[in-house]
Amino acid sequence: MLWKVAMRVVATLIWSIVLGLTSVGCPGKRDEALPSRSEPSKEPPRYVGTTTCATCHPAEHEAWMRSHHARAMQPATRETVLGDFEQAQAVYYTENVEFDRQGDNHFIEALAADGTPRRFPVRYTFGMEPLQQYLVETEPGRLQAFPFAWDARPAAAGGQRWYHLHPDEHVEPGDSLHWTGPSYNWNTSCADCHSTGLEKNYDAEVKRYGTEYAEVSVGCEACHGPGSRHVALAESGELESPWGFERSLSKLSERRWAFVEGRGIAVLEPSRPGEELETCAPCHSRRAELGGRTPGFHNRYRLATLDEHLYFADGQIKDEVYVYGSFLQSKMHRAGVLCSDCHEPHAATVRAEGNALCARCHQAEVYDSPQHHFHPVDSELSAAPGARCTDCHMPKRTYMGIDPRGDHRFGVPRPALSAKVGAPDVCTGCHRRKSAQWAEREIAKRFPTRSTHDFAEALFAARRGLPSGEAALIELLGEREAPAIARATALIELGNLGSTALPALLTRAKGDASALVRRSAAETARALPLRLRPEFVRSLLHDPARSVRIEAAATLLGLDSRGWKPTDRNAFQRAKNEYREARTFNADRADGLVGLGHLATIDGDVRQAESILREAITVDPTFTAAYVNLADLYRGVGRDPDSVELLREAREKAADRAMVEHALGLALVRLGRHRDAIAHLARAYALRPESVRFGYVYAVAQFDRGHGEEALATLRKVDALHPANREVLMLLVDYNRQLGRERAARRYAERLRTLGVSR
Repeated sequence: MLWKVAMRVVATLIWSIVLGLTSVGCPGKRDEALPSRSEPSKEPPRYVGTTTCATCHPAEHEAWMRSHHARAMQPATRETVLGDFEQAQAVYYTENVEFDRQGDNHFIEALAADGTPRRFPVRYTFGMEPLQQYLVETEPGRLQAFPFAWDARPAAAGGQRWYHLHPDEHVEPGDSLHWTGPSYNWNTSCADCHSTGLEKNYDAEVKRYGTEYAEVSVGCEACHGPGSRHVALAESGELESPWGFERSLSKLSERRWAFVEGRGIAVLEPSRPGEELETCAPCHSRRAELGGRTPGFHNRYRLATLDEHLYFADGQIKDEVYVYGSFLQSKMHRAGVLCSDCHEPHAATVRAEGNALCARCHQAEVYDSPQHHFHPVDSELSAAPGARCTDCHMPKRTYMGIDPRGDHRFGVPRPALSAKVGAPDVCTGCHRRKSAQWAEREIAKRFPTRSTHDFAEALFAARRGLPSGEAALIELLGEREAPAIARATALIELGNLGSTALPALLTRAKGDASALVRRSAAETARALPLRLRPEFVRSLLHDPARSVRIEAAATLLGLDSRGWKPTDRNAFQRAKNEYREARTFNADRADGLVGLGHLATIDGDVRQAESILREAITVDPTFTAAYVNLADLYRGVGRDPDSVELLREAREKAADRAMVEHALGLALVRLGRHRDAIAHLARAYALRPESVRFGYVYAVAQFDRGHGEEALATLRKVDALHPANREVLMLLVDYNRQLGRERAARRYAERLRTLGVSR
């Protein structure tokens, strides 16, 4: 039986999500000329620069000059560098780091990728407050963000010091999180958001960057788009909406929020929404970049859903997710609120201070009062802790050591729910000696009729394998008022559960109005048998959103399309080309190369696939999927000994040791080396006991080796963590029957029947 399990295991392509700051490489400034004024509409739009915009928009330019956008990235000079480079030193475990300045040039001496000390030139500053990072050039064209940052806060607040971004973890050269590695690379991880009009320009042949930008920092055209047509139309006197820009951004004066009788919250009068959210979203979201030039967020980016590593089950921020995914969960988003309703877009500041900002749309006499927030107010000008709207509705979480950021989901305190799903609670976060039950009672006294339904319990139950999880997710998918990002996440979780309801759910989801839900439908269809996938995914090859088409192509790769309609076959080929384009764009990263290696495998070019996957390992020796996919490639061509040798190498280097141990165990099973195999399967399960897959396969190996009692013990542990997993319950039924334990078998069979499975 273990042989069959091993043969079913197929390495999964891993889409990497952009980590850390959005980034930049060793850049060059592009010279752009204005198009001919006589025929502005026939010329492609070009960047003209912020100084050109300033000639007609001095007030906006002055506001921008004070903004963080204007200083998102600057050449490192005496004026722009805030950190102490006067022969300063810092210590990181056993490493001594030195900061030095010679004239206008700044240098950092630190351990290079090979572990030897090296002196690196500082080329650019990154940000300004509460911290400033520095970009160093490690080779021509490649910039890396250095992990020591300058605390720009006043000394009285603990600032004016160098500090390390990973103080509690000794990250050594060769680690994926070492500052010389892919995660800190400016060209691919940061540049797209810290500069204007970026072109990454990675040359895969010579493995070098020729990154260029139109403007070093975040200028006018980063939001409005190239301005040459706008300038030409203005000078010809023909300027009118949409003003010659590719993007249509609404003006605040065109948006009117009005209070109506009987409601304490303003209502948006009918207006044109424009493309503001999709303009802000690329740089204020956790997403992967897909390359390409087609306008539109879902054409160029792959937004992260509410993954449990990024968000708590109730949608609160956990890892650094940059606002957009949180805002999509909010009632404000559903009501039509845009970023500029609260933020002045040029100065990048809020439009009012404190509770006055919220009172623009929430009547102060209703919401800015002790009757609503339960806390005293210090004065007419300042609110005490707890009386600020943001204290309860935008709790902060600190990133990069010293940078607290507010949660933009604008949730309401739910102490009992937070305690149940393991999420932070703002009430007991301040009232540390009180319980969640106390806080829940205090809220219920004042708001006895408040709504208590949301998606948190459904996601929590599903991820813990609880019997209620599947039904709760299905109910969530049917709620049209539920945020699209929550419904998209529910689909993925149902795929992870192997829900028998998937076919019906996918039929409905692939026609959803949200591109995010449709993309999740294409991804979740991978949980279906290969023969069923085309029925549910083919239509998504024609989807208007490029990210959906790419996901659909990824799900259908390797399937024979000769029996399809010509329109579907052609759409499949176009979508595969888009998939290839997206992975080629990311060919400087291991995840992009793994995707290209998969394409080569599908095309039957084993030599090319091996070469690409080997390159992925060279680019990032810690990227687990590269090893696992290459080992699977070797298995497919009968090179199992090579697979074992590779996976033994991966044990020392790959980030996901548990996955490598698991894959190595299966590779040894295929070679008939069961005694060695079971040791590695045991290690995989020990490293990740919460994994159903690792526990299940380890139990099968134990049983096949004649260790029935040990197998049952393993399965009972897995069952305790995932009591609704059908495959585990079926194995418990079978193994108990084989061991003559009919009573136990009947007990597990009864639990299966409650889940709709007869055994």
